[in-house]
Amino acid sequence: MQSLIIFIIIIVNFILQSTILQNLSILGVIPNTTLIIVVSIALLKGKRTGSIVGLGAGLLQDIIFSPTIGANAFVYFFIGYLIGLSEQKVYKESLFIPFIFTLITTLAYHGVYYVLMYFLGVNIRFHFFLRDTILIETLYNSILILPIYKWFSNIFTVPSIKFGRR
Repeated sequence: MQSLIIFIIIIVNFILQSTILQNLSILGVIPNTTLIIVVSIALLKGKRTGSIVGLGAGLLQDIIFSPTIGANAFVYFFIGYLIGLSEQKVYKESLFIPFIFTLITTLAYHGVYYVLMYFLGVNIRFHFFLRDTILIETLYNSILILPIYKWFSNIFTVPSIKFGRR
């Protein structure tokens, strides 16, 4: 059942990111909701699910939007895997953790994506890209993850009551 929910989230995110979110830009920058979803699911579900979600969402994004197939899938896969490694080691109820992880992974995503595009022969003027896009998107993603992560934690966290001896 959770696999179906994750699949629907990826598809709805893809539709929203390519339509409605284009109109919600701040200084010409739209949030990278795919990255937010990968970070959230990796934190909540672990490295296996996080990497699979990153790979699937990245491939979908590559097929439709990217000049090369596989660059986004590669980056999102490793972000999902690396964030998922910390699933058991972090306090999931804190909103500070996803905020910091999103801040770091947005910068890492753009850095790795730039290097991949450079080696694939796609010319991106990094200085202007950093100044005009990356810094604004980093703040935008880091703020936007707070309600999304809270919503996902309500969906994917099963409440448990522990009965035991004192």
